[in-house]
Amino acid sequence: MLDIKYYILIDAIARHGSLHAASAAIGLTQPAATHRIKEMERRLAVTLFEKRGRRLVLTPAGKRLLDTAREVIPLLIAAEKEAALLARDEMPALRWGVDAHDIVGAILHEAYSRGIHGIDIYRFSTQAKISALLDKQIDLALVNSPMVPKGIKSLLIHEDELKAVVPITHPLASRDSVCAEDIAQEPYLTFSAAREPGFEFDRFFNPQQHSPETIRIIESVHTLLGVIAAGQQGVSILSTWVVKASGLEDKITLVPLDGVRIPIDWHLAYLDNDIVNEHLPQLEKIFIKTLKNN
Repeated sequence: MLDIKYYILIDAIARHGSLHAASAAIGLTQPAATHRIKEMERRLAVTLFEKRGRRLVLTPAGKRLLDTAREVIPLLIAAEKEAALLARDEMPALRWGVDAHDIVGAILHEAYSRGIHGIDIYRFSTQAKISALLDKQIDLALVNSPMVPKGIKSLLIHEDELKAVVPITHPLASRDSVCAEDIAQEPYLTFSAAREPGFEFDRFFNPQQHSPETIRIIESVHTLLGVIAAGQQGVSILSTWVVKASGLEDKITLVPLDGVRIPIDWHLAYLDNDIVNEHLPQLEKIFIKTLKNN
């Protein structure tokens, strides 16, 4: 029977496509990875990989082992973490998955004040959060879509809207509203280059036929707001709650978008498990207070 280290290598090669990248990703030298492949194939008496150009491609036998690896490795990682907790005689922590909307301080403060101290925070892309829930890597996440797969529950937390975020000293800060042309002339800071339906490019910039001339990607709303606040330059369009919860309202301000209101609803997506169910009434109050009352 192969040790888990062999399955980890199979998974890494499948993800990265080359032995060089895979070995670097899991902290092996390339000669050591090569030796490990030969050892696997010798012990199993099968060919696991075929070379196509510079890529290593799994054979059917290799794919079978990969399927097993991707089932077993997360279970082993979870079991190791739970064993470590049991050894320390601790209750498991709530695992909260966050994406670019990483304004977590106010939520954690409210949670601590209500006696919920064990919260671990894991970072994912927006698209990966639901997958992380399905894979039971996390227990809960804030999402702005009510469409969640079977096996995940959700609660509507806050009905919000998108507004322009500008430095408090900027001339736009005194406006009743801003149009797309106003923002297009400023450096536009955003956490994602994706132009998704229903958001600012689709509902605001495109209809007014003006898009930002300069776009800067900062994959952290916390950092993005800090840049605008510190430099007193650059603008963005964000959900209002993140600005109000950021603690930066003395340096940045919100201005409505001219001619359009873009709603954005926030839902708490969560697993139906013991640790979430134990804290769910409090969690609902914590997120509602932070998102709605700030």
